[in-house]
Amino acid sequence: MRVLAIVFGAYAASAAVVAAGVAGLILAGVNKSDAFTVCSILGFLVYVGLALWAAAARRLGRMVGTLLFVTAAGTGIGFLPTLIGGA
Repeated sequence: MRVLAIVFGAYAASAAVVAAGVAGLILAGVNKSDAFTVCSILGFLVYVGLALWAAAARRLGRMVGTLLFVTAAGTGIGFLPTLIGGA
């Protein structure tokens, strides 16, 4: 269960963080393709960091809850340009 949570949860959370980063850069006025490229490259580091953190976490429930929260928050922030009309 822990390995599945690490692999899929860290992936979903890092994808949401990348989406939030792209949204933030787009709202800051950066070109969409440049924002996506920069955040995608950084997304690999985010994934490795989250996976290592999740592997070292002592409580499975807290780790899964944190990954779900990061995923939900990043996804919400990632939709901001669409809601505001900036994308």
